[in-house]
Formats: sequence, structure tokens, C-alpha cells
Amino acid sequence: MFEEFAAEQPDAMIVRIARRRFWLLTDPALVRGVLVDSGRCVGKGEGLRLASRLLGNGILTNDDPVSHKRNRRLINPAFSTARLRAYSAIMVEAAERAGARWRAGQVFDVTDEMARITLDVVGRSLLGDETDRDAKAITDSLDVAIKRFGLGFLPMSEKIFDSRLPSSVKIREAIATIRATVERIVSDHLRDREPRPDIVGTLLTASVDGEQLSSGQVQDETITLMLAGFETTANALAWAWWLLDQSPETAVRLRREIDDVLGDGRATYDDLSRLPYATAVIAETLRLRPPAWMLEREVREPTVIGTYVAPAGATILMSPWLLHHDSRSWGPDVGAFRPQRWLGPDGGFDPGAPGQPRGAYLPFGAGSRICIGENFAWAEAVLVLVTLARHWTLATEPGQEVGTWAAVTLRPYPGIMMRATPAPAPATLA
Repeated sequence: MFEEFAAEQPDAMIVRIARRRFWLLTDPALVRGVLVDSGRCVGKGEGLRLASRLLGNGILTNDDPVSHKRNRRLINPAFSTARLRAYSAIMVEAAERAGARWRAGQVFDVTDEMARITLDVVGRSLLGDETDRDAKAITDSLDVAIKRFGLGFLPMSEKIFDSRLPSSVKIREAIATIRATVERIVSDHLRDREPRPDIVGTLLTASVDGEQLSSGQVQDETITLMLAGFETTANALAWAWWLLDQSPETAVRLRREIDDVLGDGRATYDDLSRLPYATAVIAETLRLRPPAWMLEREVREPTVIGTYVAPAGATILMSPWLLHHDSRSWGPDVGAFRPQRWLGPDGGFDPGAPGQPRGAYLPFGAGSRICIGENFAWAEAVLVLVTLARHWTLATEPGQEVGTWAAVTLRPYPGIMMRATPAPAPATLA
């Protein structure tokens, strides 16, 4: 639907969806103007206000510029280089556990398998949950809520959420389960004499200029980080496997780099800078299948957008999907899976190598509200991919029509059934 809108009138247009009026921007300069240059003039839209019922006043839904900035400063230590180095070991171990489960000829839904890995990672790194029990309870409930969150686009959505409709009841039950589980986890951390090395422990002890997050705020941030760190990376990895299967020469080049860089060793955080092609595979996957496919902002005060003036109260939509598939920014091969477009003349990964204009590539957003876990996500996607790809090849089962489900995130629909085969030995790679 949004592709049809963009084809009718490039750059900017007003569209009507479910009796609501939106501004849709598809020009990179205009999008960057809203997210970066006019960031203080816009706030979160109605969709994220509704999401606050699930996420509380976490960093994703917090609409106050002052407290949002303060909270980002308090959360930042949880994603420091030292912490990422420790989390990277958790990521690799989770991928190794998955690889050890697989058997030659086994067929599975790759989205489910990647979600199992990211659940393992987020449970151990965020919650300190070695059993996956609490993490699974939370992510199962998140899945229930996410699948029904399209209700938020309907007229009178607030009343619908409070109604006795079965979908509304299920969302409220899921939210209650999530909040009760996270409240107990935070309480358990508070009872410890020594802070735990996981993200919840880091959030509870973080301090900037004498300020700390309250236990309630830690709960909200934990739920937000669970949502951001589980669903999106799992979907990106699933799409990466599918795209690699569509491009055998890319898969061969990836495995050759893995063998050259890692040899018989285990991947580490320090290896990330030595894996430019693997990083390019993830970058190109995020271009073609951005998990966060739509961004929404609400104008706080009349704001100039190019030659337009958006009135206060206007809702602005900006779609990474549309931006990432625009041939004006990416050239005539915009639909092709070409990781090499992200490599510079020296063969290193270069975010600017494709030559796209600023604002044309937004897998993690932009401006003051860019995803705080971006570096975590990059590390996880690359390390999980290379850990598995050095031992396994995944082939799409024939007879499937793999589509996209544009829910809160961009999911494969109805799924991707793939067959696991041991990867060829390095000497046999063409």
C-alpha cells in the first residue's frame, strides 16, 4: 500500500488510512530534516503512545526531551565497549548451542530458530536468566501483544484496547504477565548484595550526576530492551539466511572470509572489525528487509519540511522500507542483494560506500532517538551469523512463497522452512 502511495507522488504526500490523515515522507533529505534537524519539534506518535501501555515510560515511548536525554545517559553504560565485549561471548555461545542442536537434513522454520537464539542472548545478557524460563515468559507475551497491536491504527483505538474484545483481553493479559515477571526479576536483583553483570544489574547501579533510575523505570527500560533486542534481530537473521540461499556466490564468499579470519578459533568481539563482508551481508539484509519498517512522529509545533509546513498535531510517517528500496538513492540494482556495495576500495566495510544520500538508510532510526542498542544488534547479528555459517548451510525448502508481514516489525510470512546441511570444507569452496 505504501509503495503505491510513493509511486503516485514522490518525496511527500498526505494519505488517509482508517479515517486518519498522515504525512508520508519518502525523500531522504526531508526524512533527515524531521528526525535530526527538527527533532525537538516532533514527538512520538499515537502508535507509541499506545505502546506505552506495554512498555511504560521506557526510552522508546518517553516523549519528554529532558528526561529522555537523561535516561539515555543512564542506560548508555549498559552498552559500553567493555559490556559489549562480554555480551559477545554470550552471543557466540548461544549460536554454538543452536548449531549443536541441528542435524544434517533437519528442516525447521528459520525465524523460530533465530528467535530461539536471540531469546537465549537477551535472557542471559539482559536478565541474567540462565534457564530461559523468565525470558521465554516475557517474549511469548510480547509476541501475543505485537501480533495484535495493529488495533492501534483503528479509529477509537483507546476504547478498543479497553474493550472486552478477545484480542483486547489477550493484549491486557500479556501485558500483565510481562510486567509481573519483570517486576519480580528487578526485585530479585535488588535483594542481591553485589550487582549482577547483566543489563538489569547495570541499569540499577547506573548513576550520572548523582541521578539514578528508579526500580520502576528500570522495569520499563527492561521491557523496552527485551522488545527491541529479541524480535528485530531474529527477523534480520532469518532474512539473512534466506537471502544468502538466493545468492550462492555470496554465501561462498562469506564462508571464505569466515575461514580466513577465524580459522579454527571462536569468534570474538575483536573479530568484528576483521569481518567486513559478514558485516556487509547484515547491512544489505537490513537495507532490503529493515525490521523497523515504519517510523512515526507527531508535530509539536508548526514545522518547515522542505517547501511544506506541517501543522501542529500532524502525524508524519517515514518508511525505511521505502527509503531502502528507492532507486534514486541506490541505483538501478536497488532490489538486488549485493553486500559488496558496502565495501570500500580497501575491502573494508564502509557505511557510505554505496553512495546513498544521508537519510536514505535508517535501519536504526536517526537523531537523538536513534536505537540505543544499535551496536549490540550489529555485534549479535554478525557473530551469530558467522558462528553458524562456518558449519552450516541453510537451503529454502521448495514450494514456498515467502512473503512479508508488516506488523510492528517486518516478519517473513508465513515463515521460511529451511533445510540444514553441513557447510563444505574450506578447500572445496570455489
